[in-house]
Amino acid sequence: MSTERVGRILGRWWWFITAVTIATLVGSLLWQTFGPVNYEAEAELLLVLELPPDSEDRQFGIENSRAQASTVVIDDLVRLARGRSFLREVVEAVAEDGVAVDLEVLASTIDVFPLARGLRLELSWEDRSVQTIIDSAAKLLVEDQTRLYPSLSELGTLRLIDKTDEAARPRLVFVILNAALATLAAFLAAVFVVLMVDWRLNRLFAEDVPDLLDTPVIGTVR
Repeated sequence: MSTERVGRILGRWWWFITAVTIATLVGSLLWQTFGPVNYEAEAELLLVLELPPDSEDRQFGIENSRAQASTVVIDDLVRLARGRSFLREVVEAVAEDGVAVDLEVLASTIDVFPLARGLRLELSWEDRSVQTIIDSAAKLLVEDQTRLYPSLSELGTLRLIDKTDEAARPRLVFVILNAALATLAAFLAAVFVVLMVDWRLNRLFAEDVPDLLDTPVIGTVR
């Protein structure tokens, strides 16, 4: 199928492609603006290294060695925060606040990322209770860090440095990006459907004759 014929086919079905594309764009924007879009909450924790007293003359070497050790500790903390044992404690903590959370759903939803000297908790949930979950997880990690990770005190202290105050809907940029991707997918799907339907129907249009016969047409008789 030549490029010119494809262009003619799309030209015949332009109304269908346009309708599908516009409907998808409008529907996506309305759904993400007024629909049940997940709320998001997050928290960042920093591992503050503690140098031993009277170490000024060896400060650089100690900082360097502890920085290397902190990388291993951060990886351990990330695994701990993703573990079911810790998440079970979070589920029990939020249950006291009247928030019912399924452990399996939480384990498959929460994201824990290692930072240069800390970790980041992110969670997307179907309602504002997501903030309660993040608050409880951050509180447990900070207040019970010596119980959860006994050897952590030998290196430093885990502190909360940033956290959302309330759960938020996705940012506008993500809404626009999702709508753009949905619209592009709908446009490509509409084009594919049009080409497939035209091919399956095997209909012959007058403007296709020169391309099929590979010869110019002087005139047509109706």
